Amino acid sequence: MTVVHPADAARLALARRERLRSRLRAASLRGAAALMDLTSHGLRRLPQRARYIPADALTLPLAALWPRQTIIERNFATMLNLPTHDPRVKVLARRGVQNFGRMAIDFLTVRTMAPADILRWGTSAGETDFNDAMSEGRGVILALPHVGSWDVGAAFAQARGLKLSVVTESNWATELVAGSRVERGVTLVPRDRGLRLLFRALQRNECVVMLSDLANAGVQTMDVPFFGHPAPFPMGPARLSQHTGAPILVITSVRLPDSTYLIKTDPPLRPDTSRSAEDEVARLTAAVASGFERIIRQYPDQWYAFHPVWPAEAATQERERARAEQQRAEQRPR
Repeated sequence: MTVVHPADAARLALARRERLRSRLRAASLRGAAALMDLTSHGLRRLPQRARYIPADALTLPLAALWPRQTIIERNFATMLNLPTHDPRVKVLARRGVQNFGRMAIDFLTVRTMAPADILRWGTSAGETDFNDAMSEGRGVILALPHVGSWDVGAAFAQARGLKLSVVTESNWATELVAGSRVERGVTLVPRDRGLRLLFRALQRNECVVMLSDLANAGVQTMDVPFFGHPAPFPMGPARLSQHTGAPILVITSVRLPDSTYLIKTDPPLRPDTSRSAEDEVARLTAAVASGFERIIRQYPDQWYAFHPVWPAEAATQERERARAEQQRAEQRPR
């Protein structure tokens, strides 16, 4: 009879649990993806504007009840240089949540679209700038803000035959959302362990895609001007550009009033080798933030500002809110 050491038995049990967890994860992703594909096929049979009815029915009440709405209003108040109680701030915050729901519908819709249909849905601008950047042979870094629909923009790029390496977080939801991209040739690069893959993609003269306006945990940032206030912006795109020589292209991917999309490329931001690495990272990061600011000014109701953008401003607003609440309490009749 074979005697198994307790430590070996524990390792075997752990390995079995990991295999089971991996299989369950894969099964749940397949099931959720099949449901999303089914939903996508159904949505594509509806008229464009009719697709948004269920999203509006959900997001309009959410905009009034969602606890995160306070954060959204603070961000829009700072952007507009208005107090948080101003009606213009509250209207814009509600519109932002509504358009986030519509963006989710567009993501589902484009998931099973044929390339020709995707190209008809979008209009491109700035192609000369993009082609000039690609002609340098160093690849390009596509920097996008959380505005409009980056998924539609990625689908449009794929339909044009571009090779994309998309920097993502490592979690179940990201794998689910990105599943259809992988099937169309997109490479997913985990943010915490994919630097070598990004270098290789740029060496092959491909596109690296980075959502570059959120300072997630573990992301190195620096404060740069953003709507007249210092905001922490990720340094990743600038550092990657400075190390590889690849230009950064700020990309606009927004829904137009006729429900089609505009996919626009800004002029390239090229690293200056005559400057110090530290100064150049600061310059490029500030330039990306400036590009995002221009997009948000033009399409403010498609900005999904669901996380604190200006921590220092948020603290000041909270102190002012608490002070105003205290004053109102003191003025109430006793």
